[in-house]
Amino acid sequence: MSSPAREAPRPRLLEVDLTALEDGAHDAVRRGAFTSPDPLLQRVGGWTGPAAALALAVARERGAGDLPFLVAVGECVRRGLPTAARATVLARSPLTGRPSEGQVGSDLARRLASVTDVLAIAGRTSLPGAVLVLGGDGAVELSAHPELVGLAPEAVHGRLVRSLGEGAFLRIGPAGERGIAYANLASGHGPQSFVGRGLGAALGVRGLKALAVTAPPVGDGAVGDGLKNAQRRALARALTSSPRLLARSAGGTLELASAFGVRGDLRAHGYRDPLDRRVGERLSDAAREARVERRGCKGCPTPCGWVFETGSGARRGARFSAVYALGANLGLEEFDDALGLLALCDDLGIDAVEAGAVLALVARARERGRLPGEPLGETLGETLWGRRDALEALLRGLVSGEGEEEHSPLPLGLGAATLARRLALEGEVPLAGGEAARPESSLAAVLGACVGARGAEPLRTFPFLVGDGADRERIAALVAPLALPPGAEDPRSGAGKGRLVWWHENLVTALDAAGFCAFSAAGLLADGACDLDELAGWVAPETLGDLPGGGDLSPGRRLLAMGATLVGLFRELAGSPPVATPGWARGNLELPGMAPEYRAFRGLQPGGAPTAAAREALGTARILELAGSGIPSPPAPPASPAPAPTAPGAVVLRSSGTLAERLGPRARLELRLPATVRAVLERAAEHWPAAADHLFSNGRPLPAVYRDGVRVGSEEAVTDGDGLDLVLAVSGG
Repeated sequence: MSSPAREAPRPRLLEVDLTALEDGAHDAVRRGAFTSPDPLLQRVGGWTGPAAALALAVARERGAGDLPFLVAVGECVRRGLPTAARATVLARSPLTGRPSEGQVGSDLARRLASVTDVLAIAGRTSLPGAVLVLGGDGAVELSAHPELVGLAPEAVHGRLVRSLGEGAFLRIGPAGERGIAYANLASGHGPQSFVGRGLGAALGVRGLKALAVTAPPVGDGAVGDGLKNAQRRALARALTSSPRLLARSAGGTLELASAFGVRGDLRAHGYRDPLDRRVGERLSDAAREARVERRGCKGCPTPCGWVFETGSGARRGARFSAVYALGANLGLEEFDDALGLLALCDDLGIDAVEAGAVLALVARARERGRLPGEPLGETLGETLWGRRDALEALLRGLVSGEGEEEHSPLPLGLGAATLARRLALEGEVPLAGGEAARPESSLAAVLGACVGARGAEPLRTFPFLVGDGADRERIAALVAPLALPPGAEDPRSGAGKGRLVWWHENLVTALDAAGFCAFSAAGLLADGACDLDELAGWVAPETLGDLPGGGDLSPGRRLLAMGATLVGLFRELAGSPPVATPGWARGNLELPGMAPEYRAFRGLQPGGAPTAAAREALGTARILELAGSGIPSPPAPPASPAPAPTAPGAVVLRSSGTLAERLGPRARLELRLPATVRAVLERAAEHWPAAADHLFSNGRPLPAVYRDGVRVGSEEAVTDGDGLDLVLAVSGG
């Protein structure tokens, strides 16, 4: 039974009209709290900063008003919880024409939290190099900095530190100034400092080069309340005990290169041609050799960002999704080449994943002879695949003015979807929601990217329990009382993926709104370092107690109901259906257990619009009761076969990262076979005690186990001569 809701202040709202501020109008800056005559929006607007920002956006959209550029922080940020240091950015993206949402790191969120919970920027300024400054005394100032025009985000940061002093700076590069549709935002330094999806272009539309927050950051959250401090310490202990978070901290998301290789998901040339798993191993090894400094969000005990040194001596942050899009995807197998191309994207201020899709399309068009008039033909040479010099030349052409015009025969600056249409190559690039995506063997990942409300961006759509996450027993315990059909834990089966993506989407959306790191939560839950109720007890907003009908809900279920409501409102904001189902995934999406099941759990009609019952359930506990209406209960999984006679044998266990440091990258294990996967891991834990805490947690196996690229469950049989790949990874990143 939950405790009654405490009266808590509503999230603070700071509204700035740039046009009025530039003109010196007295009402250019307004402070207060979001209020609405709509009971649902009024309730949601009181939960937390990002929830209030979404409620404000929906209210403006319903009133046919301008959607502001919104930056919001969650309650966990204001409370200074460990690994809670991200701000939510919400704006209309020029890339898709639809509302887009992203998360930015650095200390921006903690500085903003000392001033407001929601910043809404409307209007437009014409000042050259305009910077909006939020000071510690609450002052709001708009100033011109013409010396910033045309500078890379890193150079802008240095200039602003010299002119304004220490602070957090959300800024754009040359691409954002020129209106490149997939321009990104930079915040702080290092690998966590960029967010794409066209949000840099959205800031550029306002005429701003940067948002500067010079207010001091909120503290570490230590309070006089003994219970809250005990909870904070318990959370910190859980974070530092998660093997997956330790593996991510050691690998900086580049551990996913090995995981993709193991699963057979690593591909080249527009994500079409399979690559040998050894390419992923080499990429992971090269990243470990090139890393020089670890960075992460403020207050995170397991920082997952690494800074790498390029062959030229320059230092750059990098994450797997960017390195993959600009490396193997374009025929560049050397880590240094991908890092160099990423460095150029960072300097220009463009999204690496979208840039990779655009460049792959140009390479394919060159291959097919479909470049109209052969623009830039002398630069391109015979092929683009594997040509770092030619790829860099194309990217530089964006900022010099070549290719971004709306009617150009090669409109590189408008994004992959528009370019594919112009080149009649719609089937040559994976898109979801009008932006670049990537194919994977995990059907939950495909479903989340193509049908989920959050778009194709893998940081927000990853279904972390299916793929490299937990086994069936752990999944069932976490998603209870949901029943899992047979095969739901198999990433290559469509069974049960609709309900699992529904569950993941609800949870991640609620965590983002609360301000807690979704990847940290993924590691904690998949590893069994806590359960959902414990996590919700640490991070859920106090005001969730006003959820109608939620008095009997457990803390975890209440958090899921919050997320389900926010997903429903985001779907309304984005419009339904937002875009057509992508052809590359259509066959998989309509499998039993995939999109039809997701729509049933989300309460969506076949066209994508919510049912009347689903609309009425928003903001209440009933939203969970309606989930999956009309879907029959799944049958029980088949019983395990009787054990076969055993004989002495051996298996080879392959691993990477922190597990390989304890087990060895290729370990031969002798035991009586056949045996279950669980029995093999138990024998390995006995034989290599140093690896035991990375093999089991509370009696449950931790690694995802693959045989010949196929995930195998803990009760499946292993025979003599088998080779097993053990993967400790958090999907996404």
